[in-house]
Amino acid sequence: MAPRPSERAERLPWPLTVLAAVVLVGMPIAAGALLLTADGWSVNRANVLVWNAVAGTLGLRGAITPEQFAVVANVLLFVPFFAALALLVPRWWWVVLGAALSAAVELHQGTLGSREASLGDVAANTAGAAIGVALGLGVRRRALRAAAAGPSARTTPGGALDGSASGPGGGSDDRD
Repeated sequence: MAPRPSERAERLPWPLTVLAAVVLVGMPIAAGALLLTADGWSVNRANVLVWNAVAGTLGLRGAITPEQFAVVANVLLFVPFFAALALLVPRWWWVVLGAALSAAVELHQGTLGSREASLGDVAANTAGAAIGVALGLGVRRRALRAAAAGPSARTTPGGALDGSASGPGGGSDDRD
């Protein structure tokens, strides 16, 4: 689907574009190392260590188990990548890609022997993709709206607001 003419003219602020690009390059490397490894015990152990650090710091060890924390981690794992993707290419169907990607990873893990495929992980990852896409679309909309509005503050002390045909005192500034 080709972008609408109005979308072609829209430009995100460059820091957002750079941040999204860095996430799109870095996240697959980090997530791939975690998701595609054959050593399920090490992944489980890492999850427990992170749970211990986070839950311990926040005083939540009695409120959330390592297994519940793993579900939250599976959701959060997909949020940054899909937020960055939706920020750069605003489409809701990225959620479908997230579900398919998660299902492919789980199928691969099921063939490893030391890892278990889990429909719960697919659901959590898909939820993370949906949250990420919603977040990316929201940030994009807000950034584009802010960029279109332009500066609204006076640039000269006592000067007229942008878009005004009046000079500093509210009268003509001899450029009308």
